[in-house]
Order: sequence, then C-alpha cells, then structure tokens
Amino acid sequence: MNIILLLTLISLFFVFLSTGIVLLWKYQRYLSADIFFILLGILGLFLFDHICNIFEWSGMKSEMDMYGDFFQILQPMFLGILVYALLQHRLRRQILISEAKYRLLVENQNDLVIKLDPDGHLLFVSPSYTRLFGSTEKELLGQSFLPVVHKDDQEMTRKEIEKLSRPPYACQFRQRAHTKFGWRHLAWAYRAIFNESGKIHSIVGTGRDITDQAQAEEERTALLSKLETKNKELQSLLYISSHDLQSPLVNIRGFSGELKNTCEQLKDMLSNAAPDPDKKKIAPLLDEIDQALYFIDTGAEKMQDLIDGILKLSRIGSVELTIQPINMKAMIHSITETLHFQIQQSGTEVVIEELPECNTDLYQISQVFSNLIENALKFLDPARPGQIRITGHKKDGQCEYHITDNGIGIKPEHQSKIFEIFHRLNPEGSVKGLGLGLSIVLRILDKLDGSIRLLSEPGKGSTFIVTLPAAPKEVAS
Repeated sequence: MNIILLLTLISLFFVFLSTGIVLLWKYQRYLSADIFFILLGILGLFLFDHICNIFEWSGMKSEMDMYGDFFQILQPMFLGILVYALLQHRLRRQILISEAKYRLLVENQNDLVIKLDPDGHLLFVSPSYTRLFGSTEKELLGQSFLPVVHKDDQEMTRKEIEKLSRPPYACQFRQRAHTKFGWRHLAWAYRAIFNESGKIHSIVGTGRDITDQAQAEEERTALLSKLETKNKELQSLLYISSHDLQSPLVNIRGFSGELKNTCEQLKDMLSNAAPDPDKKKIAPLLDEIDQALYFIDTGAEKMQDLIDGILKLSRIGSVELTIQPINMKAMIHSITETLHFQIQQSGTEVVIEELPECNTDLYQISQVFSNLIENALKFLDPARPGQIRITGHKKDGQCEYHITDNGIGIKPEHQSKIFEIFHRLNPEGSVKGLGLGLSIVLRILDKLDGSIRLLSEPGKGSTFIVTLPAAPKEVAS
C-alpha cells in the first residue's frame, strides 16, 4: 500500500511538472529564455518540496529513504536550473542596458553609421543614414550602397575599399552621394572587422555631411585662383608700365642735358661778345632756363627712383625662392660689413647677439634685414650716440628677431601706415627716400610665410619684430 502511494505521488509529481513545462512552453514567446528557466526551476523545487512534505505527513520514512537517491538527484538539478537562469537573467539585463545606451547614441547622432558585408551590401544603417537618404531601414538592408554614389566617384570608392584588405585595414575618403536633399558631399572613414579565421567579416563606416565645408573650399579655391590671376596681371602691369616709362624718361633726361649744355655755350658766347644792349636782357632769361633745367633734372631723377622702386616691388612675387636653413648671425654680420661706412659715419654701435637659424630664402631675407638696419641708421636721434641691437629666440616652431634702435621713434598715428607704399614719416625732412623700403619688407615676408610688427615710442626708439619659420636643424657658420 505504501509503495502504491509512493508511486502515485511520484506520478503526480511528474504530471504536475509536465503540465507546468507545457504551459511555460506554450507561453514562452511572452517570456525570455532566462525567465522561462527561472519559472521552471521554481516549479520543480516547489513540487519536490511538497512531495517531501507528503512523505513526512504520511509516515512513509522508510520508503522515502528507499528513493532518497532519486530525490537527491532531482533537487540539485532544479536548484542548478534556477541558479543558471538567474545568472543568465542578470547577464541579459546588462546586455540590454548596454544595447539601449548604444542605440540611444546611434539614434541621436548626426554622423552616419553603416555596416557592410565584404561585398558592399548594407547590414546596418543608423537612423541618421535613413533620414539623409529618405528610405526605411528595411528598404536599405541587403542593398548595395554604390548606386547612390556619384558615377565619377564610384571607381575611387571601390579602390579605397580594396585598401581594407591591407594594413592598416582602414581608409578615409570623400564622395558625392545622391540623397533626398540632392547631391551632397560625404566624408567617410571605413575599418575592416575580421572573424576568427582572419577573413573580413564586415566593414564598419562612419560618415559626415561636409557639403557646406566642400562648397566653402571650392569658393576659396576659386577666389584664390582669381586673386592669383589678378595679382599676376597687376605685377605684369606694374612691370610693363615701369619699363615703358624708362624710354621717355631717358629722352627727358637726355634732351634736358643737351639743353643745359647749349645754355652754357650761349652764356660763354655772351660773355665773350661785345657789349650789347640786349645782352643784359638775355642773361636773366638764361639763368631762368638753367634753373628750370635743374628742376626738370631733379624731377626726372626722382621719377627714375620711383620707377626702379616699383620694378623692384613688382619682381618680388615672381622671384623663385630657395628655402634652406640660414645662419642669421653670419648673414647679418655680412650686411653690417656692407653698411660699414654709414655705421662709422654716424658713430653707431651695432650689437648682434646669438640668433637662431630660420628656414627661408637667403637673398630675400637679406634684403629684409638690410632695409630694416638702413632705416634704423636713417632715423637715429642726433642728440645721443646711436645704438642698434639685434636679438632673437625660438618660440613654438618660429623664430623671432628683434631689431631695436634708440632713434627718434615713430608717433602712434604713423605706426599703422608705415608699411603702406610711398608713405614717409616726414616728406619735408632731411631724410631722403621714396617710402618703399618697409612696403618691400612686408611683401617679402608675406611671400616667406613670415610677419613683422612694430613697437615704438617717440623719443626713445623703435623695435621691429620679424617672425620666420625655424630651421629644422642648426647649420654651420
């Protein structure tokens, strides 16, 4: 009787367990796998616990001992199912949280994100990609991305993707693509993803719409090209105009010289001739002619200087540069040797400290420093001994050179104009010049990727600061 009851209970246990499994299986589509196993484990432990209680209530302890091994197997099994399911549930929850964060990031960014198979078919597209191309994710997946690429960019795109099979297994390129907003410029960065066997499993690409940037670059290129053309035209015009002015100027100076000689001959003839009443009338006229010829010759000489200056200015843009490391201290020593007479006559002390080497054109930069040192000599203060100090240092890959004098200085209202062409501080002063020196300096430094600025105080002196690219390494003297 006890054995029959025991068998009945065991049968009921399996009936209830089977019924529970069937019900869980029937509604599993509403449950995740880990929740299914959690419920299965709880159900098994619940039924096992109740059967054990029935055994104890019925007093069938000897029969229970008989089947103890069987129940010892069942209990750990269901307990193991429950523990495994709980661990799986925790792991799944962490994965879901991570996926939610990733999806939130992908769905709310403006950059395009795609995933391709090795043949270039779309495996994944971000919401930003679907919005740009005006298609749903379902319509895009499995399709090739190449048809939307501009036909002139398709071959380049294929070649770039072929690079993914070689280190560094990445590529970057630009392409034009047809979107629902028309043709757009896209910048892409692709990277290959490999499987365990070392073959390309997929390709991940991130892109960005750079249409505005591309249009700005095209406009900038067009403007630079137009500016370069206009600059060449202006240089050509300056050169031709200056060159063509030389011929009439030579004639003016030549014929004024002949006229002056003729006047001298007339004066000699009048002085040797017999006294004549008209002689007194002619002599003052010859003096006036002689004075007029003096002004003509002075004006012609000034005009010649202007033409020479304009020619020099026009040639700066056409001179071919030879960029090389320059020993600045040796170069400036050479300049001061050339200006030795002017320096000695003015009683000026020139101090040249240690100077860093820069990377530039020797001839052009020599002209810059010659003009600056000559300017410092021109505008010394006669009330005190002249001093010119040249110093320099490196700063952020650039060389800064300071040309400091203790001259008369420059008034604030003139400091913004001194680099303008033909600008002179004191046109009526004793210092002669055309106002081209600093204009030439500024033009040369623009061509050499350099710059110049001024610090000055009237009555105390001026400092011109020249900035040039530093040399990659030190050079010998």
